[in-house]
Amino acid sequence: MSADLVGEQPRACPRTGRTRAAALAPGGTRPSDTLTAFLAIGVGWIAAAALTGALAALTGEPDLRWLALHLAFVGGVSQLVIGAAQFFACAFLATEPPSRATVRLELALWNVAVIAIAVGVPRGITALTGLGGTLVLVALAVFALALRQMRVRSLQRAPWATRWYLAAALFLACGAALGPLMTSDVVWLDGSLLGAHLVLNLGGWFGTAIVGTLHTFYPSLTGTRLRWPRLQMPTYLAWGAGVGTLAASAAFNSDGGGTLGWAMLLAGTMMLDANLIASASKGAVRSPGTLIVSAGQVLLVASIALGLRSSVDAGPLAALLGPDRTAVAALMIGGWIGLTVAGSLLHLLAVMERVRLLPKRHEQSGFGRAPVAGAGIATLGLLLVAAGSFGRLGYALLGIGYAVLFLPVLMLATRAVRAAPLRV
Repeated sequence: MSADLVGEQPRACPRTGRTRAAALAPGGTRPSDTLTAFLAIGVGWIAAAALTGALAALTGEPDLRWLALHLAFVGGVSQLVIGAAQFFACAFLATEPPSRATVRLELALWNVAVIAIAVGVPRGITALTGLGGTLVLVALAVFALALRQMRVRSLQRAPWATRWYLAAALFLACGAALGPLMTSDVVWLDGSLLGAHLVLNLGGWFGTAIVGTLHTFYPSLTGTRLRWPRLQMPTYLAWGAGVGTLAASAAFNSDGGGTLGWAMLLAGTMMLDANLIASASKGAVRSPGTLIVSAGQVLLVASIALGLRSSVDAGPLAALLGPDRTAVAALMIGGWIGLTVAGSLLHLLAVMERVRLLPKRHEQSGFGRAPVAGAGIATLGLLLVAAGSFGRLGYALLGIGYAVLFLPVLMLATRAVRAAPLRV
């Protein structure tokens, strides 16, 4: 990924010929600085989640298990989504990134929300939990406004630069709005608000953002172009309709809606994979990040196929809250989301380090195939957990694999931050 793609717009010094980044406008920020800030803070939350999860495994405390998931997905992965969305939108719209004030506001709102919810939920402090939920919604509004302003500033017409991310933000807003209902005394007899909440947050927020990003990010990983760009619209419609239908079927316990929702998600996945397989077959890049992201897509197909079969056999809630929930969650969360995020971080953080070091000398990371080995160990653990046998061994392998996989990520995040002052 070249410096001009990440928006640095390098210029050559007329006397020395050395490359330097273009001067910032007052209040402006560089795309690489913005993305590095979000990625580094997100990785920090994921590291905190790993420690919390280990403590939960030792003590068996359910509140700690919930806290680990909250820190990993709300504190960690969500901020990766927000940072990457603005980074890629900026690159493909060929416009200026959000202002420094906007970036600071997003970071402040989101991280205060993470802390407020993390404290409020376990201790039963309704006001603090409500404050956290409100800040999440405000942060999403600022995020959506920042995307819209970049689109307005751009002279290019590139609707796919922001369309997926705006839809993802809308799904999360709907999922977050169900939170107060679940914690109140409202009696819901039709289905499961928790099931709808999970679909909107996992499939809607994370899933929509990841599927949308892969349409541009995976071709850059493989050094190719999207083979069938016209498939992006039906993929978008199938995935969005699948999430909405499945969430509604979970809320109202609709058997037909559950099957239809999983089927539409599978159709969207197949169209996405058609483009990804075409890029992989023609690409020349076989980096660890590419291999890990590719493995994640295989587990996505497996998780949705299992969800569809479970819905047909036992109803719309079986894959979300029933006996198959562990296998579906392992394949989708620990498999697809986990490996896609890890592989993307390996690539993006290495790019950010190189860009931020310019024109300094840069040495290769030297991690070799260790991340791929970690991903393989984690995948083996996931398969054991999903199969319902050797559960303890599966979770142990999962923990070891992700520890091996995320150690290089932590090192890259540290080096990317230290490469140059963060101007955010």
